[in-house]
Amino acid sequence: MALFFRDLLLLAVFVIGLTAFMGIISHWFSLKLFGGKSVLKFVDRTKSFQSSWRNVKRRDL
Repeated sequence: MALFFRDLLLLAVFVIGLTAFMGIISHWFSLKLFGGKSVLKFVDRTKSFQSSWRNVKRRDL
């Protein structure tokens, strides 16, 4: 009976791990396939806006 629960636990860990791994792989693949050169477009645009901002100075109360 203990072997059954061990096998069930191993199967559950394998299924959960495979599901998580396939999510990561499919996300990476979709970025590479459909992202093209625009993967960092929004990050670069945000950095260009923020480069001219002044730092906020903290006031002590």
